[in-house]
Amino acid sequence: METTELIKDLGERLGVPLELDADGVCAFEADGLAISLHDLPELSAITVLGDLGTPPPERLEGLYAAMLEANHLFRDTGGATISRDPETGRFALCRAVQRGMLSPEGFYDTVERFVSTAQVWANVIRDYRDAPPTDDFEAPTGLGSFNPGIITG
Repeated sequence: METTELIKDLGERLGVPLELDADGVCAFEADGLAISLHDLPELSAITVLGDLGTPPPERLEGLYAAMLEANHLFRDTGGATISRDPETGRFALCRAVQRGMLSPEGFYDTVERFVSTAQVWANVIRDYRDAPPTDDFEAPTGLGSFNPGIITG
């Protein structure tokens, strides 16, 4: 299925018109988060990107360690990767999915789970900013690792 069809169907399910711009990007807001979908035709993939926010200016060791551990084998990222934009310093969650493996229902489920995971991590960042100094910060667990069963053909 083509990216434009998947995005159009997603928009219909969400009740908002969605379409790719000239750069192959579609941006929208979900649960207060900026989400963008990027068409990667050379890889036959779609990347889902969520803005998680800006980390606090200090005491980041515990937060960075927790995020790196969550990335390991996608342990607590639902198949996505947490990163830091070097230009803005904002954290992001990113997941690439193969377009050919997706049905409209599978794409909707993938985006829905992605947004839920992004919301958890955005809350961690927001709450960490207000947390008292501690060396024993723990990341959320149980978000699930990559589950290929959520992608249907």
